[in-house]
Amino acid sequence: MKTFFAKNKFLYLFFAAGMMVVCAACSASNQVAVTPTPDRSPDVRADMNRYNQYFSQMNADEMASLFAPGGEVYDTGLLQASGPDAIRSYLSQTFSAAHIDSLTATVDSIFINGNVAAVFGTYNEKTTGATGQSGETKLRYVAEWIYQSNGQWLLNRVSTVMLP
Repeated sequence: MKTFFAKNKFLYLFFAAGMMVVCAACSASNQVAVTPTPDRSPDVRADMNRYNQYFSQMNADEMASLFAPGGEVYDTGLLQASGPDAIRSYLSQTFSAAHIDSLTATVDSIFINGNVAAVFGTYNEKTTGATGQSGETKLRYVAEWIYQSNGQWLLNRVSTVMLP
């Protein structure tokens, strides 16, 4: 038996080397090329900050311009307006009923999945009503942005809920 292995040693080494080549080729063909996705969160953050700036300035026209055609505004869980024109009208009415004396807005987190971004944050509003009464409101907001083919992010939905 010893002479059999000694005579066929070359065949065993050749077989082992061949198997290693086959294994290496198989593992190489199963690898997936990964293309990193660009981080678009700075763009979304900048757009959200711009929206919040327009909010603090009570600029209904500029706020409405950031919405997609089917965009919606939910205030404390209820649908208030759908579409940029209705949103502009709703915001104008809201701003005429109460003046924003100060607005502190935070962007707490941004999640992006494909062409959809969700921004979570808070508002702390100090307002003066038409009757002169002052008030302070704390809200949590969620803003859903949709990436457009022209490279622009537009709001699909903004929703607020009261915080205790």
